[in-house]
Amino acid sequence: DVLPHQREVMRAYASQYTKVSDVALQLPTGSGKTLVGLLIAEWRRRKYNERVVYLCPTKQLVNQTVEQGEEKYGLTTLGFTGQIREYEPSLKAEYRNVDRVAVTTYSGLFNTHTFFTDADIVIVDDAHAAESYIASMWSLSVERTNPEHKALHAALAGVLKPLLDSTNFARLNGDSRSLSDHFWVDKIATPDFVEKADEIASIISAHVKGITLAYPWSMLCDHLYGCQLYLSTQNILLRPLIPPTWTHEPFSRPKQRIFMSATLGPGGDLERLTGREKIERLSIPEGWERQGVGRRFFMFPSMSLNENE
Repeated sequence: DVLPHQREVMRAYASQYTKVSDVALQLPTGSGKTLVGLLIAEWRRRKYNERVVYLCPTKQLVNQTVEQGEEKYGLTTLGFTGQIREYEPSLKAEYRNVDRVAVTTYSGLFNTHTFFTDADIVIVDDAHAAESYIASMWSLSVERTNPEHKALHAALAGVLKPLLDSTNFARLNGDSRSLSDHFWVDKIATPDFVEKADEIASIISAHVKGITLAYPWSMLCDHLYGCQLYLSTQNILLRPLIPPTWTHEPFSRPKQRIFMSATLGPGGDLERLTGREKIERLSIPEGWERQGVGRRFFMFPSMSLNENE
């Protein structure tokens, strides 16, 4: 059977939140978050005859969720990873016929040619770690060591040079040999970026033709006013502060989005990283940590071994 705190979360959801467009469930690590998410998905599929898509950050977690659902809980879900052309026709038919819940990666939904254009419910697992995966659809990353990006990176570095001191300019170009500089990151001040925006746009437009950066640039070129420019020793990143997920119908059209996270946090951070205006929160019941949700095995080698051992 489900544990008491899992049951309470599902009861609260079923009684109060089934018609809310955006709802977040806070379930700490080790509290059985996957089971709650899969049971809600299966319940909605059966009760309302809805197509449900369950999102995970990586392919490994997709496979793990599908395996865990089947072997531990007896729930047969469908895993979708890789290219759309690689999806098995029988699995696609089962999802479209509302026979199974689909489990895929964030990138499986956040792309222009997603298979999941008709979902009724989207469940976002590990929502607190989803920002980079969601925003990737609207991110232009110019990699310093990528031969395809080399000319563009050099041209952008030239434009940004007056905005950087000599140390940071060396870091941007990979000329610094300090190991600590490998972790350097910075952001161009917004007023400086606005002043240089037209020049930056002209340079990018001239360099992205025929390379993979052409697509993300097509998504951003008319919206630089909503973007920020970030720097590191590895790349120059242009992306919006808030990903415009409301423009992506496979995510904005469903009846409901359910965000599951170990740490929701206060004050709208989840709304910012997912691009949703208001997300209702369903907190975990008090006292869940006393109900025995499993064990963790910690190893402290230094307690009994010396440094060489």
